[in-house]
Amino acid sequence: MAESRFNFDSADEAATARLAGWLGAALEAPVLIFLNGDLGAGKTAFARGFIRALHGQDTQVPSPTFALLQPYEGVPDIIHADLYRLGAAEELDELGIIDALADHICLIEWAGNGAGVLPAADIDIHLETTDHGRAITITAPAQICAQLENAAARDAALTAFLAAADWQTAKRAPLAGDASTRRYERLQLETTAINKRAVLMDWQEAPDGPPVYDGKPYSRLAHLAEAMPRFADMVIWLRQAGLAAPQLYALDRAAGFALLEDFGDRTLAAHVTPDNPPDKTVFYFEAVETLLHLHAQEPPDFLPAYDGAVQATETSLFTDWYLPYCGMTPSDAAKAEWHALWQELGNALMQEAPVAVLRDYHCVNLIWRDPAQARHRIGLIDVQDALKGHAAYDLASLIYDARIDVAPLHRDAAVNHYLTRRFGDDQKARGDFMAALAVCAMQRNLKIAGIFIRLAQRDAKPAYLAHMPRIITYLRAQLNAPRLKPVADWLTTHAPKALDAHIPEGGA
Repeated sequence: MAESRFNFDSADEAATARLAGWLGAALEAPVLIFLNGDLGAGKTAFARGFIRALHGQDTQVPSPTFALLQPYEGVPDIIHADLYRLGAAEELDELGIIDALADHICLIEWAGNGAGVLPAADIDIHLETTDHGRAITITAPAQICAQLENAAARDAALTAFLAAADWQTAKRAPLAGDASTRRYERLQLETTAINKRAVLMDWQEAPDGPPVYDGKPYSRLAHLAEAMPRFADMVIWLRQAGLAAPQLYALDRAAGFALLEDFGDRTLAAHVTPDNPPDKTVFYFEAVETLLHLHAQEPPDFLPAYDGAVQATETSLFTDWYLPYCGMTPSDAAKAEWHALWQELGNALMQEAPVAVLRDYHCVNLIWRDPAQARHRIGLIDVQDALKGHAAYDLASLIYDARIDVAPLHRDAAVNHYLTRRFGDDQKARGDFMAALAVCAMQRNLKIAGIFIRLAQRDAKPAYLAHMPRIITYLRAQLNAPRLKPVADWLTTHAPKALDAHIPEGGA
């Protein structure tokens, strides 16, 4: 494959880390990368940015100068080696580097000390200090360099966006992403007059995926937002409705850039706030209060309907991904029957007056804001996929959370709080809502079961499998609901062992 060169002037370590992240996003293992440059040129800084981009920003990346080699297990497996102190090239066999070349991404500093044993690099990176930072040259296949050029052009446009908003001097640090194509950074702006934080959202519109039903891609069938305008519209509407969505400091709808108020990281997700989690009783109380206020608003006209067609499309993820993963492949006729029954169930939910449904009202998208009061204590993020649908859906998202365990005490309290505040003693209304809640909980977790398997298999994100036992427990809990008898009957006929599957974290 023809090689090309990509040149980059890095002003600081953050810029070096961004470049390393662009390169990481363009690669698949196995790849051999040589990092060349004098002492202090930034080789380890580049490797640190690369590893954190692929394995998470909290990954500890020490210099391997004395240990010679530092492995990082995950997707992909990475080895970071520093051969400065290597006694002889033949020692590479003992370190395990030669074996790792077959299936790892290998980052090698001072690769010249392994000459004669190491093969030629797939990618060669040269770093050199300058008066203004670092000059970095990457020699790689032309396709990789083209991707780096595109990423650099995107970053230049983003830099211009920040300059127009007077945030060009802010310190930029990457934030952990989600399961989407959106990218986030946390910005810190420090001047003599201001000390302010913001979140930068970079959402570049992507091409449609392959058609999955009736000639249309899943994103269109499920009415997933595919660009910045829906997010902006929803944030503005929520704030006008008196809810705590982030303020938009700056926005470029067409380019897909937004500078948002930073609500922080304080959620119920244990991996985010292990030392200082919010009080769960108060959190769920305020989360329900937020829903009650949301459900008292007329939903905006720009939201599509969360009808049976959408709900059936979403539950097809269960038959298309989860069941085959567990060794069960329904026939086309069985899939059509499944689609029809969920279309009927979803359309029945639309008989109630619709509300704005956020669709992802769960722990990682609900930010606890200590200084705020009442419903404003729950900060709402990731709201771009909202639709018009049944009020029970977001409550189901909250109390049957796919990512954390919700104690029965908190689940029951949340349901009773919602029912009492909205329906009082109207037993029929309470009963109808509970029946709809069972349908929404089943539908949501069928969809999530398929999504998490797809993320693990197609997108090489096996960490999502750790949540599968919780999701399967939720599904089992709803099967006896009267409205869900058609679902239970279908499973008995076509996939009788579907909810008996044991899915270990590493896969089935």
